[in-house]
Amino acid sequence: MFREEITTKKLFIGTSIAKNTSLTSDAVDLRLHSPNGLFSVYFIITGTGTAKIEYLVCSEENGQYIEPSTASDIATGQTATSGPGSDGVNFVAFEPELTPFLKIRITETGTSAAITPNLWLNMQ
Repeated sequence: MFREEITTKKLFIGTSIAKNTSLTSDAVDLRLHSPNGLFSVYFIITGTGTAKIEYLVCSEENGQYIEPSTASDIATGQTATSGPGSDGVNFVAFEPELTPFLKIRITETGTSAAITPNLWLNMQ
């Protein structure tokens, strides 16, 4: 039986995102990591704000990254009490459009508090 590896990249570790602002990851070259096109994120949200997680795509590593018009947010309304254990920890699969480069953006969508996310991108 052939076993295909899963690649995991840490994209956000303990960086605070102020109220109503966002943070975008460095570009991930999917040509190197995702031959099957399978993706998920594992994340932990701390702080008293609310997070939205989305992906951005581009055909060039240093080009203009956009959220495709057909895209759905990876996760919305995530707080320190979200997730199956109500502890801010969650795991979500998503299906981005075919693209060679991808970034993840986390936005604090509340109006009064910051968040501190930790997020890993899993690819196969």
